[in-house]
Amino acid sequence: MRDVRHDRYRRTLQSLGWTVLAALPGAAALWLAGDLLQQVGERGKYSDSLGGALQALAPAAFTLSFLAWLVRERGLAHAHFRWVRARREALQRWLPWLMAGLLPLYFIVALAFLRGQDLAIDVSARLGIVLASLLSAWALWRLLAPDALWMRRGVVLEPSNARRALRFALPAAQLACAALAIDGFVYSTAIVLDAQFASVGVFTAVAVLHGLLSRWSALGERRLAYRRLEQKREAEAAARAEGGGDEDGGEALPVEVDADLALDKVNAQTRRLLRALKLVLLVLGLAWVWAGVMPAFARLDEVVLWSISETAADGGSTAVPITLMAALLGVVALALTVVAARNLPGLLEIGLLSKVNIDSASRYAITSVSRYAIVMVGIVIGLGLLGLRWGQLQWMAAALTVGLGFGLQEIFANFVSGLILLFERPFRVGDVITVNNLDGTVTRIRTRATTILDFDNKEIVVPNKTFITGQLVNWTLSDETTRIVVKVGVDYGTDPALVHRLLAQAAAENPRVLESPAPRSWLLEFGANSLDFELRVFVGAISDRLAVRNELNVRLVELFDQHGVGFAYPQLDVHVRDLPDPPPAAPAPPAARPGPL
Repeated sequence: MRDVRHDRYRRTLQSLGWTVLAALPGAAALWLAGDLLQQVGERGKYSDSLGGALQALAPAAFTLSFLAWLVRERGLAHAHFRWVRARREALQRWLPWLMAGLLPLYFIVALAFLRGQDLAIDVSARLGIVLASLLSAWALWRLLAPDALWMRRGVVLEPSNARRALRFALPAAQLACAALAIDGFVYSTAIVLDAQFASVGVFTAVAVLHGLLSRWSALGERRLAYRRLEQKREAEAAARAEGGGDEDGGEALPVEVDADLALDKVNAQTRRLLRALKLVLLVLGLAWVWAGVMPAFARLDEVVLWSISETAADGGSTAVPITLMAALLGVVALALTVVAARNLPGLLEIGLLSKVNIDSASRYAITSVSRYAIVMVGIVIGLGLLGLRWGQLQWMAAALTVGLGFGLQEIFANFVSGLILLFERPFRVGDVITVNNLDGTVTRIRTRATTILDFDNKEIVVPNKTFITGQLVNWTLSDETTRIVVKVGVDYGTDPALVHRLLAQAAAENPRVLESPAPRSWLLEFGANSLDFELRVFVGAISDRLAVRNELNVRLVELFDQHGVGFAYPQLDVHVRDLPDPPPAAPAPPAARPGPL
């Protein structure tokens, strides 16, 4: 069902349940038949071995049967997981062959080993392993072709050395198993064969889980897109109702829609998170399956890298070893913490917005606090696995305390202030604020500082402490209605009633000016050169302030010119005095003549 208004995730879960039920009868019949055979005969008899072989065959039969039902036309993989046709057709083509060939061979090998007879193991089990390995090698070679399992919807796969190497390596490993069985390593290759069937089950389980999570995220993204489309339509309808667009289908005014996290970014973050989760599950599942084949991996918990000392219950000191397994798990935990902290917004955006009506500011606060919690929990778990307990971190806490007293107090104050801003919410992302003579829109609230985008399109980073200790003006916290004051000075001798009427007319003609509170005009002062009037009006949006002020000023110029009302100009009287004539200058003394030599 593609209609987002009626599509529900429970339909996918119901389809999964029906798929499991459809694949269950064959495996259940094998298990019950094996149980009956084991109860009929005595332990160690042929009937008991036959029942054990049938029960050992049941998980493999269920896995292949489930895969066959999974990839059916209009099945779970097609209608809900959206697997491409090439992948489904490749599995549909090869699963009957695998069920007809591998299951009987698996049964023969299991029965031979349960009987424990050398002749059965040397002949029947060896022949079954060789044939199963050859069939598996041929099936893997065909399934790993570029136009089979590798195909993905909407993606053109370029030739990859890794895919080529994997296509050669896996069939070669099967051929190597056949060669080892022929050479006499029947028991070892039987364990490998059993681990291969279990690996198919792990891949199937992880693929189904990934499909379920992808389906959930895709449905959430579609709901998110539908909700934003509805918001856009409602905003456009409201704009047309207020006169933003004409009745004849003319263009409406541009409308801003709640889109604080773009859908492509949401999708990318979700894909990265699901990819990381799928990789981790595959690694853990395959490690668990192949632990019996690779004892070295299972014994990683016995490799001691270092030891730490802890205080025991009796007050003494005890050494706790940190093994290689714990170190690897610690690194994995830290890596998952980074992935989750980076990609959490997309997941929460889908989970919160697509189901609950929560505003963007609340979603931002929840996302930020959740990110901090994930980082702290992940670091504690990861460092704990690596052996860094609180006893080893006391020196760091002491150094941090001393640092706070000397130079880090501002950083710590900004961090605490950021948490206060997220919980107290004196402003939210998207609010228009004024702080320290800076006007702009809040775009991000981070741990240390908040980013404000001013009206010159410059991003200003303001430390969070400024908002807590200083004065803050939030223009849009609870209501965007604000007042505009237009000051006008007219010449002395102008009729004040006429000026009031023209001011009221200019306000009444503007569609952005609110009727309640009503516009008012006042004669406030007798200035040195003018009668000073003020027109006070209210607008419903902060974005209308400059536009309304401009429109009112332009309209007042037109109205005053039509009615002969003049704008007053500063006047300056200059008085020029006549200065008396200056007195006549005294005659210069005669020059002295030179005397006789």
